[in-house]
Amino acid sequence: MTMGLEHAGGPYRIPYVCLKSWAVYTNNPLSGAFRGFGVPQVAGAMEQVVDLMAEKLGRSPLEIRLRNVLRPGDINPIGVTLTQSTGLLECLQTIQAHPLWKERERWRSGMPRFKRRGVGLAAAMHGMGYGPIIPDWGRAKIELTPEGKFRLYSGVVDMGQGNAGTYLQMAGALLNQEADAFELVLPDTDRTLPSGSASASRTTYTFGNALISAAQILKEQLLQQAALMLKIKGPEDLHLIPGKILYQPTGKTIFLSDLAKILDDSKRQAVYEYQAPTCREEPTQDPNLRLHGLPHLVFSYGANLVYVEVDELTGQVEVKKYLSVTDCGRVINPQVYEQQMQGGIAQGLGFALYEAFKVEQGRVLTPDLSTYIIPTAQDLPDMETLSVEIPEPSGPFGLKGAGEISIDGVLPAVANAVSQALGKRVFHSPITSEKVLAILA
Repeated sequence: MTMGLEHAGGPYRIPYVCLKSWAVYTNNPLSGAFRGFGVPQVAGAMEQVVDLMAEKLGRSPLEIRLRNVLRPGDINPIGVTLTQSTGLLECLQTIQAHPLWKERERWRSGMPRFKRRGVGLAAAMHGMGYGPIIPDWGRAKIELTPEGKFRLYSGVVDMGQGNAGTYLQMAGALLNQEADAFELVLPDTDRTLPSGSASASRTTYTFGNALISAAQILKEQLLQQAALMLKIKGPEDLHLIPGKILYQPTGKTIFLSDLAKILDDSKRQAVYEYQAPTCREEPTQDPNLRLHGLPHLVFSYGANLVYVEVDELTGQVEVKKYLSVTDCGRVINPQVYEQQMQGGIAQGLGFALYEAFKVEQGRVLTPDLSTYIIPTAQDLPDMETLSVEIPEPSGPFGLKGAGEISIDGVLPAVANAVSQALGKRVFHSPITSEKVLAILA
């Protein structure tokens, strides 16, 4: 509820805002965490309202967003001044220049018989991290093994989003080593340090910042010990190179495996604790809202453009093309980034079109995956995922969270496209064939 409340006004400059929310206890089954955690729900409503306003004003959906979108230094609807990177304007401008936007009317005019076509747009923002009350810690440990390799201890779960591989990529860049020089210890309560949950789009941001400092500390320790071995004044002319330490004036090298053998554990290891910054502004004094993360300091942003085709005979909605443009800061691992975006889009399409969890008088009517439908690879469109790559100053290597922003705009983009195709709006999701046929009738 708190995340929904914070994002209910959308990524827009709205000078006069009143936001209220209610948490209601019902006899429905308890819900758990779902990607986006309240934001896809409110974005699904707000972004359709924006299209309705555009229609009333005689503006295009893109124009109304470009005119009102948040920019650096603005105050967002919850009352927070945007002091960190804010790149939604650039996301929308990227869509504006893209062929899919320019060719949308030509594509719509070529619809086959018994088909209707629509093009939908949506924008979104997503706060990153735990918020102001719960400490958002990342704790990194890295050591030089007796064999001369580097062992990285990560206490953050990799659920498949690829953060573990990104940590190794970061460490390789920081210590100037090849990929085969690293070992990774994944979450283990006996060996790794607690670093919080793999949630809230925080994982690589917090642990990555801790890893940078831990790697720098270890590098300084190793260079200092190498200087003692070489009997030189200091480490200024020493350089860490793959498998060795180089003394540049003479070209002499020390193998890391040889150095490791003479060092005790305190010189071969480095640990660093990083706590993410929090917003100092207090738009509310409600302790419950603040405990649950309101307000956030750093936000990721995204804009989505979707092509849909509606079958007049069956009511089926088919997503033909999908363009996603996000501001997640600098992209460290392009392949992992693309997988994150496409995975979030796929999950969002399930939320928008298929996943009807039916409950009647407290009884679940969709008990299994034969009745609760999720999209498969055959249901997914051609997807293009772009990034504007505006570096976030507080982020490791300039990155921000990417885990949740990918899903936030999917439902409203699809809903806006279906509305254009039908000439009427389906106000309840998921937008199933039955609902479409009812409108067509």
